[in-house]
Amino acid sequence: MKQWGNDSPKESFGQSPINCDTYRNVKILEIAMIKNLLFVSMLGALIAAVGCQVNERRIRDIVRDEMSSAMKRMAILDAHAVGPYSPAQKLGNFLFVSGQIGINQNTGVLENKDFETETRQSLDNLMSILRNTGYDSTDVVTTTVYLKDIADYTTMNNIYGGYFQEGNYPARATVQVAALPRDARIEISAIAYKSKKE
Repeated sequence: MKQWGNDSPKESFGQSPINCDTYRNVKILEIAMIKNLLFVSMLGALIAAVGCQVNERRIRDIVRDEMSSAMKRMAILDAHAVGPYSPAQKLGNFLFVSGQIGINQNTGVLENKDFETETRQSLDNLMSILRNTGYDSTDVVTTTVYLKDIADYTTMNNIYGGYFQEGNYPARATVQVAALPRDARIEISAIAYKSKKE
């Protein structure tokens, strides 16, 4: 008995012959499981278009190429950064925003006269990056808040809540850290996702 996955639609499983349609369906299922169901409908169309003779490696190459073209990466550079990193990276419909501290984008100075001012500036910076890339706060799916002092948690919460839509708050982790760049008291990073609207 031949083993499953030998790239030939004429192989058999037990005593039952496998026809072209069954072979296609099995290959779609195998690759869908590996790729977490990404592009499974596209894959089915591709296999139908190229026929049964294409081997599994070629199918994987086609899927990889399609995923790669759909997930172009672009650095977002129109915000102040305090090191060798991009303020954000856009990957397909995802936007990954680097941690934002309370840097005034016009002066490059940390707005740290009090914790409230610093928190608002951090969030303003985050919202500015979102707006400049065609996103808004409703597209944010998760944030991470870094606090120098966890005692500021309640104050941060009161300000943070005003920047997001009630009932549609992003997922969030908040942690206390030993120190932050420029001796900041708060830093906030985010991941946003925007569905194609056409």
